[in-house]
Amino acid sequence: MRIAKDKHEQKTIDDIRDYGVHIMHVHDDDQQPGFTYSVGLFETYAHPEVIIFGLKIDLSSVLIKNMAYDIKEGKTFTGGEFHADVLDDFLCYFDLVDRSHYREYVGWNRWFYEGDNFPLLQCVYPTVQGIFPWEKNFPEDTRWFCPMLIAPPKEH
Repeated sequence: MRIAKDKHEQKTIDDIRDYGVHIMHVHDDDQQPGFTYSVGLFETYAHPEVIIFGLKIDLSSVLIKNMAYDIKEGKTFTGGEFHADVLDDFLCYFDLVDRSHYREYVGWNRWFYEGDNFPLLQCVYPTVQGIFPWEKNFPEDTRWFCPMLIAPPKEH
C-alpha cells in the first residue's frame, strides 16, 4: 500500500483501512459529466473498482458505499452482467473498463495502485423509463451524462 505524502493521500489510505473503500468525486465541467469511483475495493476485497457517471454526488456515494458493503458481505459484481439491488427498482449493467481509459478517469486509483494493475467496472444505469444508453430510444439530451467506457451487452 502507498505511503501518504499529504493529507488527501492519508485520508484515502485511512478510509480504505477503516471502511474498505475511499470514494472519489469528479465534478462536471464543460468537457465531461461528473462521476464517482471507488478506490480500495481491489485492495480490500480483491473486487474490481467501480465507476459511475452522471449521478448526483450524494446518490453515487450511497450506491458505491452500498456496493462496498455488499462486496464485504460476499456479493460479486460481475462484468458483462446485469445486477439488481444497486438502484431501487432498476437493473444496472456492469462491465470491465479497458485500461486505456484509466489515465483520463481514475487517476487516484493509479496513484494508490502505483499503476494500472487493477480491474475497473463501469456501472451503467437506465433512465427512469428503463432505457439504457445503448438503446435506440435513449434521450439524446441525456447521452452526454452517460459516457460509455464499455461495450453494450451483446444481446442489444
